[in-house]
Amino acid sequence: MAQQNKKLEMQSVQIVSGILTPLLSNGVIPANDVSMIRRNLKYLATHGELAPAITPKLLTPQEVAEMLAISYSQMRALEKENFFPFKRRMLGNKTVRYLNTEVIQFIETGATNTEKEEEINGKED
Repeated sequence: MAQQNKKLEMQSVQIVSGILTPLLSNGVIPANDVSMIRRNLKYLATHGELAPAITPKLLTPQEVAEMLAISYSQMRALEKENFFPFKRRMLGNKTVRYLNTEVIQFIETGATNTEKEEEINGKED
């Protein structure tokens, strides 16, 4: 349906934000709730989806290896084999970083796959 692809209008966000102001002032809604509602509405209006629960940030290769519960050398070897769906980002000539949301998505979806777990642990059928 056409309605599903329509983005929230920024004017609607401003109207709802205005309605929230007196509710906040009178203590009906806590400040952190109002802040979260406004943040999600603004993000929804500009991106067509709710704001991510996890704030995107860049991770070092060592942090990624720790998140995957493997050694840094195992991670590098698997990366060379294009095992991971997430890609490295180069900052300057030598600095390598990975986007945390991509790593988390891999952990949530890909790391539960038995074949991938066996490959990470070096086991073969």
